Amino acid sequence: MPVPINYPGLTWDHASVPTLKTKITTPRLVETREFYESVFSLSLVEEWDEPDDRGVILEFPGGHREALLEIYEGDGPADFAGLSLQFRVGDLQSFAEGLPADLSFEGPHRRPWGSTYLYLRDPNDIQVIVYEGGW
Repeated sequence: MPVPINYPGLTWDHASVPTLKTKITTPRLVETREFYESVFSLSLVEEWDEPDDRGVILEFPGGHREALLEIYEGDGPADFAGLSLQFRVGDLQSFAEGLPADLSFEGPHRRPWGSTYLYLRDPNDIQVIVYEGGW
């Protein structure tokens, strides 16, 4: 049963939020889009290209739209230190074998809690972790 969150003047039932969208603002729109499309097979949901307003929204395979990635062209932070995007997969070895040949990564590394991690970096130097096992 969902647990409602109550703030003065606002009641929110977390079950009513079916989608999480993460946004990356970057001057490297094209390279970032190509990275996530090639590494995770993300597909285009929406694209816009207006003066001073350019970006894309990508979805994961299957079209369930539970998690979306927005890549927005703009002056992003100079440093994404401390940020990591983490993706759980069912078969890390198969995932690694399907990566583009020119993409470098570290791992796989077995973590103390039993999960196995693969470490990548996107064009913005954001740490991308792909893992198997655990949550």
